Amino acid sequence: MKLDVEGLEFKVFPDLLTTGALCNNIYFLMGEFHYAAGNHNHYPMNVTADGTHVLKDRKEGRKMARDMLHLIDVTDTCMTRYSLADDESYHKDPHDLPSPMIVSNTQ
Repeated sequence: MKLDVEGLEFKVFPDLLTTGALCNNIYFLMGEFHYAAGNHNHYPMNVTADGTHVLKDRKEGRKMARDMLHLIDVTDTCMTRYSLADDESYHKDPHDLPSPMIVSNTQ
């Protein structure tokens, strides 16, 4: 799975971890964390909807990213492996993306 959500990693990734969706369903994850302030991130950043966890700066963003990836590494039951390489070559792929299958209800 490619995860490139331009700064929302700090909101999406914890949910994927805590629900088990990541470790139980995804064999390989590729993506990057956008923790630098700028185009996508503005500090302070609320990570939780209720504002109980706030990243004050880039240093805290980088630490949170490392901590979340560390959880994957140390959890014996997590089948997910990851790469922080940001592969943007998909736009050069000559193949079209698959179309959704349309199921007709008529008989």
